[in-house]
Amino acid sequence: MQKENNSNLFNFIKERVSILEVINQHVSLKKAGHYWKGQCPFHDEKTASFTVSPHKEIFYCFGCHVGGDVITFMTKVENCEPLEAVKQLADRHNIELPQTVSHPTFKQTIDDKKRYFEVCRVFAEWTHAQITKYPSIISYLNKRGFNEKSIKQFMVGYFPGGERSIKTLIKELNKQNFLVKDLLDVHLIQDGKANFYSPFEQRIIFPIADHLGRFCGFGGRIIKSTDQRPKYYNSRENSYFQKGSLLFGMDQAKKTIQKTGKAFLVEGYTDCIAMVQHGLKNTVATLGTACTVEHLKLLSYHAQTVYLVYDSDAAGHKAMLRLAELCWQVNLDLQTLFLPPGQDPASFLQKGGDLQKLSLKAQDILAFFLSSMGQEFTTQSLQEKLAGMRRFLVILKRLDDPLKQGIFLQKAAATFGLPFDALKKEFDRTSFGPVEKKLSDTLPPNKPALEGISTIEKKFACAILNNAQLLKKKEVARLVEYMPPELQNAVKKLRNIKASTDKNAFIHFFESLEYHEKQVINQLMLGQEEPGQNDDFDQLLLLIQKKYWKMIVNGTKVKIAQAQLNDNAQMVNDIVVSFLELKKKLLCKGLI
Repeated sequence: MQKENNSNLFNFIKERVSILEVINQHVSLKKAGHYWKGQCPFHDEKTASFTVSPHKEIFYCFGCHVGGDVITFMTKVENCEPLEAVKQLADRHNIELPQTVSHPTFKQTIDDKKRYFEVCRVFAEWTHAQITKYPSIISYLNKRGFNEKSIKQFMVGYFPGGERSIKTLIKELNKQNFLVKDLLDVHLIQDGKANFYSPFEQRIIFPIADHLGRFCGFGGRIIKSTDQRPKYYNSRENSYFQKGSLLFGMDQAKKTIQKTGKAFLVEGYTDCIAMVQHGLKNTVATLGTACTVEHLKLLSYHAQTVYLVYDSDAAGHKAMLRLAELCWQVNLDLQTLFLPPGQDPASFLQKGGDLQKLSLKAQDILAFFLSSMGQEFTTQSLQEKLAGMRRFLVILKRLDDPLKQGIFLQKAAATFGLPFDALKKEFDRTSFGPVEKKLSDTLPPNKPALEGISTIEKKFACAILNNAQLLKKKEVARLVEYMPPELQNAVKKLRNIKASTDKNAFIHFFESLEYHEKQVINQLMLGQEEPGQNDDFDQLLLLIQKKYWKMIVNGTKVKIAQAQLNDNAQMVNDIVVSFLELKKKLLCKGLI
């Protein structure tokens, strides 16, 4: 009963959510005929093996053999259970779940999440509106280089602070059916001994949105030099706000990143806004924290190249070196881009600097790592030299590209003044040691599902799956029993599915399959050049009958014998006539 309820729920969501829209939020897809293709988010690859069919609402990767529907995709990309994936899809697409497929606890979770994002939205709009009431704040932002368009685009705000401001905020929330408790739950205000207060008071507010554009947290910057509080304050982390996996500006930059295949990564809100204001719309920023593997993975879904724009001080170099040790875990071309000493992106651009031109001089992150080691090499002790070389070799060993490994081994030999052969021997002996697993390492093993099945059988099965009405033809229905079990089981299940539209029929059919059967269908449907681009079906029917001819002959003998046992002369006659007609047709075509 529970499985049936889940199935109803899954079908309800899949009928209302476009798999193409969902996957395109995570992967940069390009149209290829009737399909869309891109680089798989579940394993490292150079070619676009990841294929999506918007007609059948399924996806499949011909590299790692992972496939499924929109719920399968969400469970893998968000690392969650199917029911949690359904919650996320329902919430993101504002789908109200009917009582027949919902559950009180399930609905409560969705309502809580929606309420959280709505409170953040109201707070963002309210603080943004305060800007107009404080000309001094607008003047401050203008001096920092922000124009009116940027302030509006990023919803930059201000929280005046004081008891009066908090009362005004609470009143605004009340108008939209929110309570003080909602503000407390999101930690936008806190309950003091005498009254409410907020850690965001008297700060410039930078609303932070997730990659779907939902406000989920805030960054606040002090404006007074006399303010003794920390310069920046971020929202508390929770289920919906994780600094290590969020990038400021990602919701706005995503389309440009997908279009160009490139992204600029900076270290703060103001730098990001300054870059976008100067035309670099494919810029994102970390939230005052070090760049993580999760940040890089998020970028890798949309970009091929990421320019790391860091200050040229010791802290910037240290951050770059750390990223060099993480780069093997993502399929990204990371390029280091250092600004002139004493400048950040905002000041560099304000002084007329050209980051696009500077990016032409960017350096591969491993080349930077190598050159940094080379600069220190001559002054290091023998132990330090050995430790540094082995540190580099471990990073290099983790790369999947043998050609890239060879190039950097040559560079390392020249940098350290060592014989290439000696370095190569050390490289061959190098082991990974304890490492973090790649996402692809955590996936269940999948194998090609259609090995040993002929092209003609695949085409025949595809024709039926694309048009279930073909099963009403007697000659087609009879041939199903001769199909390989992998295809036969799926086609038989298709007979039992009835829905109002062809698209929904396939959705219900797909949900009725077991996991291994879904992999068969994924590979079968997406392995054809075009969905439904079959040969002339009559010709296809003759070819499959030729292939199954021996089985048809044997099957006919068995049917005749059974009819004779039942003393059914009419049935014997019908079987013989049908068989002779088929034989004549195949003989005329020279197929037997």
